[in-house]
Amino acid sequence: MNVFYRVDNRLVHGQIISTWMSHLRVKTFLVVSDSVPENSLQMTMFRMAIPTELNYLALSISDAAAWLNNQRNSSDSVMVLMETIEDAARLFEAGHPFPLLNIGNIHHAAGRRSFSNAVFLGEPEIDRLKGLFGRGVRAEIQSLPNEQPIDLRRALEAA
Repeated sequence: MNVFYRVDNRLVHGQIISTWMSHLRVKTFLVVSDSVPENSLQMTMFRMAIPTELNYLALSISDAAAWLNNQRNSSDSVMVLMETIEDAARLFEAGHPFPLLNIGNIHHAAGRRSFSNAVFLGEPEIDRLKGLFGRGVRAEIQSLPNEQPIDLRRALEAA
């Protein structure tokens, strides 16, 4: 299984559909969230945005870890979308380790610093990322597939 793990607080949106989907040749979109599967409006909106010939799942973090582990031998290309760094860390800790985390968008908020024009991180996110780095995860900031990725570990060391 070819899996692309992305943190983007918007989850499913036009940029994902118009650029990443074709670049990665996605066959399945998996939204990993403890709240989205319970939100019928979000579920409907995301299903409407994703072309009908593609699979779409929204699973809790623990269910997503189990599903991903069961699909390891699949040849499908899967885009895993998570809203927060916290969700990504919890997926890893739930028994589904991953080697690379793409960070596409995290909105500005009080107490967060800019690491790109679309990624703002506060101490809680930075601490969670450092924990993932210590477990072998690489993280890159990259909003679009044609952009040069920014190595987040280096960016944090330089900050």
